[in-house]
Amino acid sequence: MNLSGIKDRGSGNLEPGSGRLHIRPRGPPFMSSHKDLDMRVLVLGAGLLGVTSAYYLQQLGHEVIVVDRHATPAAKARGLAGTGLSPDATRLLQQAAARRAARPGWQALRRNLRQRISQLLDRAFGASSRLKPLEHLVRFGAYSRASARALRDEVGVPTGTRGAGLLSLYTDERAFQARVSGQPRWHALGCEEQLLSTAEALHLEPALQATRIALAGAAHALDDAAMRDPAQFAASLVFLCRAAGVRFLTRHQVLSLDERAGRIDHVDALDAAGRPVRLEAQGYVLALGASSVIHAEKLGIPMPLDFQREYTLTLPILDATRAPRTTLHDRQAQLHIRRVETPTGDCLRVSGSVRARLEDEGEPDSDRFQAMLRRIEALLPGAADASQAAFETATHAVSRSGLPMIGKTRLRNLFLNTAPGSRGWIHACGAGKSIARIVSGLRPELEFAFRRM
Repeated sequence: MNLSGIKDRGSGNLEPGSGRLHIRPRGPPFMSSHKDLDMRVLVLGAGLLGVTSAYYLQQLGHEVIVVDRHATPAAKARGLAGTGLSPDATRLLQQAAARRAARPGWQALRRNLRQRISQLLDRAFGASSRLKPLEHLVRFGAYSRASARALRDEVGVPTGTRGAGLLSLYTDERAFQARVSGQPRWHALGCEEQLLSTAEALHLEPALQATRIALAGAAHALDDAAMRDPAQFAASLVFLCRAAGVRFLTRHQVLSLDERAGRIDHVDALDAAGRPVRLEAQGYVLALGASSVIHAEKLGIPMPLDFQREYTLTLPILDATRAPRTTLHDRQAQLHIRRVETPTGDCLRVSGSVRARLEDEGEPDSDRFQAMLRRIEALLPGAADASQAAFETATHAVSRSGLPMIGKTRLRNLFLNTAPGSRGWIHACGAGKSIARIVSGLRPELEFAFRRM
């Protein structure tokens, strides 16, 4: 077995004759106290949420090991892994649902009671009753942007210069007026959007001058390059993690989390050669995205999810002057439209999502694609070649509340930092910084719907 990834600090040893690698904790048993920051924490998942968690945990003085099945940390953010649910994850989620449905009476009652208690505790200590989910997301987005900028200023992680930003289009007058009336509230929550009249929106985005759809107004938010293209940000953060001593166990498949006496005792996994390894630490952060639900459900931790089907169109640009330079969010049709570079040239990429059932995955929906094409032609006439459009669909597991799942669990040394189905990289810095403080027994800097807080 190649132990090069863990030999640098002398913490890994192969148990004779067992083929099981023990990564043993140093120091006293896990305590959720800021007085004990020097402990080993195992982060399960090296997506951008896992990598940011690892960075901030290391900055608070912990020894951090990150485990992931991909060959490269932050593989998805860096374009080195597929999007959506893998076939294995989909199958396991379906199996988990089937097991819950077929669970015998007493076992089902006990598991449901434990989940109900967890839900009540989350409701009692999780979210502020004064904030709705969308308001939580606005505050969290503002905190994450501020954290990313602080990271850029402190250690030089490039988040890029300001871009043209995101332009949310309102074609319903009542919806836009409701947004106008709510502006003071959004501003107080940290929303950086600027409301624009129709004339101002057309001036900002000349491609809309030819639109056949009447605009009521728009909201414009400048963005950072990291939010438009997280690949560079992810690569830089991985480099910083390695330089600071964070260790990555790549090509490792997490099999199960073993619970004993109200805490996680160890994690069973397979290494790159398919051999079993036993990973032990004092604290564990579950950051496996949609796959987190599989392990959480086995531990009786509620992870309420829905499923969404995402439809994506890629259309070659015919006339560059008619194509948008900003990213557009069509509020009425719930479509995101952005300009992308592909090997065949500049294209428009249009995406939209609807709630779906897993059994519907893979079924064609030509009517929806045709409706998307008609909307694009009406909004940006002559900009793209609809006859050359490429169609894609993908199914995603998403948090039922729409919020990332961050915080404590009923197991005192297991913590969550997962945002299944969402663009988790947008909130990565805020999520990573917050979970690092929670693991360390410190209060988060943000009022948010943290679980069991």
